[in-house]
Amino acid sequence: MTKSSKTAVTHVSKGAAEILLSQIKQEFTTPAGAIFDYIEIVEKSINEADLEASEELSQIKAGGERLIEEYEVAFKENTGSKATHQKKTPEEYSELRHNLRTPLNAVIGYSEILMEDLEEDLSEETTKDLQSIIDLARETEKAIEKFVDYIRGAVSEGNQELESAEALFKSLGSVDYSIDLNENLQDSDILIVDDNKTNCEVLERRLTLQGLKCRTAYDGNSAIQEVESKAPDLILLDVILPDINGLELLKTFREKYSSDDLPVIMVSAFNDVDSIAKCIQLGAQDYLPKPLNGTILLAKVIASLERKVFRERERELVNELHIQATTDQLTGIFNRRVVFESLEKAYKELQEGKRKDFSVLTLDIDFFKKINDTYGHSGGDEVLKMFAKSLDDYISDPNIVGRIGGEEFLALLVDEKIKDIAGFCTKLREIINAETVEYQDNKINITFSGGIAYTTESRNASDLVNKADERLYEAKKSGRDQIV
Repeated sequence: MTKSSKTAVTHVSKGAAEILLSQIKQEFTTPAGAIFDYIEIVEKSINEADLEASEELSQIKAGGERLIEEYEVAFKENTGSKATHQKKTPEEYSELRHNLRTPLNAVIGYSEILMEDLEEDLSEETTKDLQSIIDLARETEKAIEKFVDYIRGAVSEGNQELESAEALFKSLGSVDYSIDLNENLQDSDILIVDDNKTNCEVLERRLTLQGLKCRTAYDGNSAIQEVESKAPDLILLDVILPDINGLELLKTFREKYSSDDLPVIMVSAFNDVDSIAKCIQLGAQDYLPKPLNGTILLAKVIASLERKVFRERERELVNELHIQATTDQLTGIFNRRVVFESLEKAYKELQEGKRKDFSVLTLDIDFFKKINDTYGHSGGDEVLKMFAKSLDDYISDPNIVGRIGGEEFLALLVDEKIKDIAGFCTKLREIINAETVEYQDNKINITFSGGIAYTTESRNASDLVNKADERLYEAKKSGRDQIV
């Protein structure tokens, strides 16, 4: 005699059975909920096309609503602590299927009627949406069968979903309700905004026990003052406040701070979908319904704080990468790439009539090889850093100066206030000549040669730099320590 392949679900752990039941419920609620989304889309399309289908749409809606109601009743009566676990007769199971399927028949039937009656008038997209309603209804039928099989205890011992549920339950293990604060979060500053002092005290107590620092504000204006005084790392914001409601206060914060810079978790007794959606839409990072669950509160607070730390570190890394990509590593001023990209941009703006004529100055430290030979490359590096700093201090925004290679530098002089270029260059030479580099008890003085060229005498950016280079070499040949 062979052992039956059908066994009751009770042979597995209670936790696994609950997981499986949740999966079954989700398989029903997901397509059933999606039906309403498509109904809304179809109704809007039909109204825009000025077609008459109010009766059919009303029947589809009613069928969907009835379906949800019947399922909720069946779920409560046949699962959970209040369920009656007495075995039903085959007739009772048939009746259960009938009650659940009947609303589906209305959804499918009236959707098909709409497709047939308005076949020539419906858009292709609307027809597809109606077909999606039918397909989702068929999917819901399968979920109903699975639900009925579950409560009958007709789940196969080798059922893959059952085995997966058991494996998932075992992997979860026992839940650790303690919170181990990362050292990066230990100095986190949380602002609690609630007009009820008792609520504030309870929240503050819960959070401070975990090592977090808290401030409180009992109205919207006080909260604004607290944020202006010092922006917290996280705000727990009640929706109902005596002066400014929480939603308006959230909008005020978002005018100045992004959700990454100032995360906000809304707290409210309102637990409907519209309220939650509105909070998220206005820039809340999360939502907590009252009464608060302590474990969920801590989990969401920690998650928000960790997200903020991560975003800050991400921005730091992006900034570091930007600096590395745009800065000369030795001198700290702009590198070759930035200088030439800026030059190309400026020349393009000149051609488009967005900028007036400008000039380019190329510079080269005199006898730099001799400096390296005498003092070594370390000494030469100190000279380069001093020279770069002096250039950067004197050649200020909107002008740009950068190191383009070795001891060579290039300055883009676009400031319209510089009327006397010759005087500008003379002053620069005086500044550099007065500088002294102290290196290993030695004092190193330097000079430089330069060449200047103007857009009025060049065809393009490359030609402009070539002319400046030519004049730089001319200055070197003519005795150095001059700008030609």
